[in-house]
Amino acid sequence: MRPQGPRSGGIDDVRGPIMAEGLGTFVAVFLFPDEASESFSKRLPVIGAGPPAVIRAAAAFEGAAAMDVYRLVDASAWPGAAAYLYAETVPRTLADGDGDLVQQISTPDD
Repeated sequence: MRPQGPRSGGIDDVRGPIMAEGLGTFVAVFLFPDEASESFSKRLPVIGAGPPAVIRAAAAFEGAAAMDVYRLVDASAWPGAAAYLYAETVPRTLADGDGDLVQQISTPDD
């Protein structure tokens, strides 16, 4: 279940310079299993031959560092777009030393 409360950071903080470094971009559509949160999309850099299986985004939940986790649910429009379903928010940060706000993971077990 998605925690309720004040949050900031994460996908909404992805800015142009991150995308300019990639060779191409795709539209990641972020869906939620309930209607309490509105679905949205963001253009992200293409970093592999296929869509990432998991996207993790830095977030803040009630003032604490957290990470939103989204899992791939539809890649039929790849390489133009892919859809991701919100899985959970976990109380931790992205890998130490990783300054990116978003991580794309090619396999779900990474």
